[in-house]
Amino acid sequence: MSKLEIKSDNKVKILLTRPEKDSLNFSKYLDKNFFEYYLAPLIQITKCKYEFDKNVDYDFVLFTSKNGLRNFQKIEDKKKIFVIGDGTFNLAKKIGYANVINIKGDSNDLKKKIKPFLQQNTRILHPTSKLQNPDLENFFRSEGCDYKQISCYKSIMMNQKVEVFENFFKSCKDGLITLFSRRTAISFKKELLKLGLMQKHMGKKILTLSDSIAEEIKELKFEKVYVCSQPNERGMLKLISEVCQKEKLVD
Repeated sequence: MSKLEIKSDNKVKILLTRPEKDSLNFSKYLDKNFFEYYLAPLIQITKCKYEFDKNVDYDFVLFTSKNGLRNFQKIEDKKKIFVIGDGTFNLAKKIGYANVINIKGDSNDLKKKIKPFLQQNTRILHPTSKLQNPDLENFFRSEGCDYKQISCYKSIMMNQKVEVFENFFKSCKDGLITLFSRRTAISFKKELLKLGLMQKHMGKKILTLSDSIAEEIKELKFEKVYVCSQPNERGMLKLISEVCQKEKLVD
């Protein structure tokens, strides 16, 4: 992040809502002299048992999140790997995958950029969550591909640190709230309603990774909702810096 100067003795409070491992990793990029972060994961990721036939020859492997990589076995043969986002790309390289193509954007960008690689009966393996993805499935079917989704983890909407979540809303008037996915946004809405915090969000700013996430929380009527110019961690860090300056949280 660009260097910021504290406006007063108070640090900028920021709510991190991603799964705990991702939130902790993201917090390392926040200047502890400037930010006070509240770690309240609203999604819990749990590995699932799955069946995978190693004898089936797939043309491509698709990972749309880091969770798919973390919860699926390493594929040893050198298939072409498609991933969405810098974080997923970096993890794939760290695990040891070599032939990796990074799609910067979302599933719509994926469909546009993967299309030239597709042929009739192309076999695609997609390790992902137990939630079905009819959009991608319908796309690959329409292209005549053999698309196989393997559910290797569960994404559970759960506020794992209710006290931290409540303390954030009750302790500051103008904090920042980060939302990295639509599912996290849905969980966030439910928690506000369940905990009776709808009147406590006035003055706080929502920072989202995409327009679709911003649309998901539109009904909450936050005064300020910001969307990253790039849908990744780097884009979120840049947005945090920009919002701090625009909202005069910094000098």
